[in-house]
Amino acid sequence: MFHGRYWSPEASVRYCTRLVRNHYENFPVFLSLFNSRQKQALAAIYAFSRHADDFADEDEFEGVRLRLIDDWEHQLRLCYEGRSCHPVFIALGRVVKDFNLPMYLFTDLLDAFRQDCRKNRYDTFEDVVDYCRRSANPVGRLVLKILGLDGSDIYYWSDSICTALQLTNFWQDISVDVPRDRLYIPLEDFERFRISPHSLSSNSAPAAFESLVNLQIRRTRHMFKNGLPLVFHSGYPGSVYFSSVWLGGRTVLRMVYENRHRILTYRPALNRHCVAGTLRNAGLAAVPVRVS
Repeated sequence: MFHGRYWSPEASVRYCTRLVRNHYENFPVFLSLFNSRQKQALAAIYAFSRHADDFADEDEFEGVRLRLIDDWEHQLRLCYEGRSCHPVFIALGRVVKDFNLPMYLFTDLLDAFRQDCRKNRYDTFEDVVDYCRRSANPVGRLVLKILGLDGSDIYYWSDSICTALQLTNFWQDISVDVPRDRLYIPLEDFERFRISPHSLSSNSAPAAFESLVNLQIRRTRHMFKNGLPLVFHSGYPGSVYFSSVWLGGRTVLRMVYENRHRILTYRPALNRHCVAGTLRNAGLAAVPVRVS
């Protein structure tokens, strides 16, 4: 599909934008907040991540996952040298130059995808957070770069929100991950509540399982709280964007909490109407936005 065909920069941008619209129905809503240059940059970053995530997770890539991720990193390095022929990297090549994006943010993401192929258990909560440092936090830092934001406080707030979002996704996906023999709840916490991870496969967890999930929810709420100042210190459109992301993540976490008694068989999720209602009910127009 890609080799032997010349992709112009314009066609490459269209490819990335189409991929975004086909895979994530709410992403175009968020993109509408940004100017055209920022939209194209975010679409290219999303396309890069979407392909790599599919390599790590989709059934069709079983047996060749690591090879495909390695090739994706090779394409990334060619991209930074201005020699890639893949549409994602042609589009991304313009972005990394325009916004001075460091390569390590992308290679950290790829390292996390590789880890997903090799590891399905985590001993401690610190191990899980370290995974989030590479699987989620780089995305937030890339967005900050696109918005022209930096500073130690800004990075801390962004990392806190991104880690909280990734953790929320883990707890949201328990019913999906357990049948795949993948667990992100730390093994030390299973020991703490005297629960065997193998007991989850029966879809009938011990009574203490709710307490185990509650612990993960409390930790995640704390991280959302730590990241909240980013909403008030990121200017426009950053404040509106991060408000949406923060509120959406907190809403999913609340849904996990409300359904914790059946989380092994039910995956709570936002839909388009739920997203719109969350933002409307939160009164985003009243959020104090500092325009720089």
